[in-house]
Amino acid sequence: MPSRTILQPGQMWKPADPSRPSRQILDLLEDMVSFDTLSSDKGKIDDHYVISQSLFRKWVRENDAKLLQNDGSKASPAAELAKKITTLRKACNTTQQELAESLGISRSAVAFMETGRTSSARKHIPNLAKIFQVPVEFFLSGMVEQETTMVLSNDEKDLIDLYRRLPAELKINIQKYAERQTRKAALGF
Repeated sequence: MPSRTILQPGQMWKPADPSRPSRQILDLLEDMVSFDTLSSDKGKIDDHYVISQSLFRKWVRENDAKLLQNDGSKASPAAELAKKITTLRKACNTTQQELAESLGISRSAVAFMETGRTSSARKHIPNLAKIFQVPVEFFLSGMVEQETTMVLSNDEKDLIDLYRRLPAELKINIQKYAERQTRKAALGF
């Protein structure tokens, strides 16, 4: 059975092809991963993306990417909070201007919060939690221990039951198929 790639914030993944950009994971949110692409010349940030963790793992496999060693250092609490704000804003397809208007502050103040250059971000945590519909604890610890009750239709229950009966390799195929179909539906195909 293939091993599952463990993704964590701060990891740097370098593809086998040196002409391809590396990816540095910024944050993980539910089943999504937020990362920057870094060009090979001096580690310059090219762009920022938020995709599903399974798509990121697929990129790792397809590009024979290797995890580079990091020094094990942790980012400052302000930098961690900044990453969370940026990741949530981008995952919600919200601009800095829209977030600023929701918070009643300037766009530049949001930019400062997202770069960790201000300590005032902490006073906005309750409002940020409401805007992004996440518990306040997410900003404080990054971990949310919240019991969720999900009501499933009979079709969903049957689908889960059938899925659980499958061997692991077929479960992976089903997950890939569901992701492809979801992407097609999102694109209107």
